[in-house]
Amino acid sequence: MRSAAALARGLVWAAMALAATAQAQPAGRDAPAPVAQHAGGMLVVPFMGMFEDKTRQMTIEAVRQPENEAQFAYPENPLRGAESDRVLWFRLRLQLADPADALREWLLLVPTVSTHELRFYGPYDAQGKALAEPVVTGMRHPWSTRPAGSEQMAWRFKLPDAGVYTVYFRVESTFARFYAASVWDLADYLQATQDKRMFDGVCYGLLLGLVVFSTVMLLVFRESIYAWYLVSCAGALLALAGFNGHTLRYPFAHWPEAAGFFYSVAPPLWAISKLMFGRSLLRLSHFAPRLDKVVLAMVAALALATVYGLLGSHPLWLFRLVQASVMASTVVLTAGAVMAMRRRYWPAVLYSAGVTLLLIGICAIVVASWGWVAWTPQQMDMTQTVLVAESIVFAAAMASRVRLLRNSEEALTVRTQELVEALGTDALTGAANRAGLASRAGAAIQESRPFALLLLDLDGFKGVNDTHGHAAGDVVLATMVQRLRAQLRAEDMVARLGGDEFAVLIAGAPPRDVIAAMARRMAASAAEPVMFEGRALTVGMSLGIASHPVDGVTLADLLRAADSAMYACKRRPAGGECYAFASELRVG
Repeated sequence: MRSAAALARGLVWAAMALAATAQAQPAGRDAPAPVAQHAGGMLVVPFMGMFEDKTRQMTIEAVRQPENEAQFAYPENPLRGAESDRVLWFRLRLQLADPADALREWLLLVPTVSTHELRFYGPYDAQGKALAEPVVTGMRHPWSTRPAGSEQMAWRFKLPDAGVYTVYFRVESTFARFYAASVWDLADYLQATQDKRMFDGVCYGLLLGLVVFSTVMLLVFRESIYAWYLVSCAGALLALAGFNGHTLRYPFAHWPEAAGFFYSVAPPLWAISKLMFGRSLLRLSHFAPRLDKVVLAMVAALALATVYGLLGSHPLWLFRLVQASVMASTVVLTAGAVMAMRRRYWPAVLYSAGVTLLLIGICAIVVASWGWVAWTPQQMDMTQTVLVAESIVFAAAMASRVRLLRNSEEALTVRTQELVEALGTDALTGAANRAGLASRAGAAIQESRPFALLLLDLDGFKGVNDTHGHAAGDVVLATMVQRLRAQLRAEDMVARLGGDEFAVLIAGAPPRDVIAAMARRMAASAAEPVMFEGRALTVGMSLGIASHPVDGVTLADLLRAADSAMYACKRRPAGGECYAFASELRVG
């Protein structure tokens, strides 16, 4: 229901703005605006006069002099005026449409949050007497100066009877223009702002969620692309909060200078980080080196302009540059995305969708600020919507990039494993693999050289994996190989056959007691705790021993004999020997 009401109010506002723009002549030099209750507020643009105070020093007393009163004029196409740094005076005559509304409290709403200072004077009766004290508010003043607690500039007033009353307001702003002012019943306005506040809350919530998401990604992956995305989301959040007047209302209610600083710095910060994020995501240095240099030049220009603007020099041009850079960078980065797509880099597709969304929204506000189309209250909401949507699409593009990198890493891992297998080495432990064992044993068998083959299995290894994870299991496996090698001679070999199964090839024909002593040492070293992240992990070891050529003349025969001996060892009662000889099992 609220969203439907908001949409209806938006359509009414748009229609009223278009109607006001279409007027070729003012309602009348002295014609008063009929003040009456309207659910969506009453636009008073046709009744407003304006003149520019080029001295920037005029007082209300000077303005009300006849020679200056004569300067108030109604500009042609008032809502299509460009923004500029100036001081403007506005005059508005008001008259109650219904005398019964004499006790009602009204609100004159000037739809801006970026005004340095706004002064309200009046209402003045026919004798020139002011019915209320002047009200001074704006971004230079604390939040407590806002008469209606509104993010936009608003002034509360009452009209005591059906007479004609005159109000004046003075605007000093970097972005001064003819404003689509309106008169509201106070209660109606407070109710109408609930939908806007809910909309802002949803947008802020989404951006804050993206800030958390990018922070986690940065902590996990530690890549600059996530840092730039984090800064762009934070910059977008600060920029929208500034444009909506919330930085002054909430975090800096008593510190207007800080609110003004973030209002100025957040847009270029967002624009710079957005450019750097796009550069990283699209890998412009790889796919489009020339465009990469263009983007870096734009970033440098924005950074210099930001410093220049913060020093108080031409802040309006800083905002113009930000607007122009966003539009120009969209073209540049879209071209870079096309080049990346031609190389089958699919995250560029989502990036293109995101920048296209932003271009639509930015155009809506840029063309109005440059005076090409009339201002409407929905232009900022549209820009806010597409900015949040763009950030969400960029998050999806990053997820696509992560998926692409993961697929590439998996393919590289498979290829590496294939190469390692071909070289006869186990990638995890550095021991020989099954192919390496087959090569060494095959050579010994072919040359009729004797050797002993020990088949080893780690007892309790599955529990380590299940309890502490595969990373802990990998550490245990690598440690076991190191400990086994410490018990062997240079001519002997350790091989990992898979999982927690190992084989040891002992060259020559050592006596039984030598092999048995070696097996005990191996089991004892395996039983020593392995430290992993401050925890002691323990496993046991069972060994089956076969000899060539006594227990087999092929590697397959020897492995079967050693395997049988190993499982016979596992079936022994606790406290028995950790090894078994295949030849002794046959005798038994």
